[in-house]
Amino acid sequence: MTATPPLGEQLRGLVESLTGALGGAAGEDHAAECRTCPVCTALAVLRGQRPELSEALADLLTTAATALRGSARPEDPPAPQPDPGPAPAPVPVQRIEVA
Repeated sequence: MTATPPLGEQLRGLVESLTGALGGAAGEDHAAECRTCPVCTALAVLRGQRPELSEALADLLTTAATALRGSARPEDPPAPQPDPGPAPAPVPVQRIEVA
């Protein structure tokens, strides 16, 4: 049985491999601090250089998960309403002719 490396090491390896794969896709014409293209922005988030974007992404994913959890949960049946008793008698109405 082989020992599984800690989660931190696994995530670091994943980030490094994604950085290597996406770094080649970004090309050599990008500056080190490019903030306009999605590839460089994703790399910055993976490297931890854009904490404000990471927080916004975490908030978005939390909201989406909450919405999905709420829609996936079956609704509770409505509580039985107590019997209100007999309906009140209708009030007589007098018709008035207007000429």
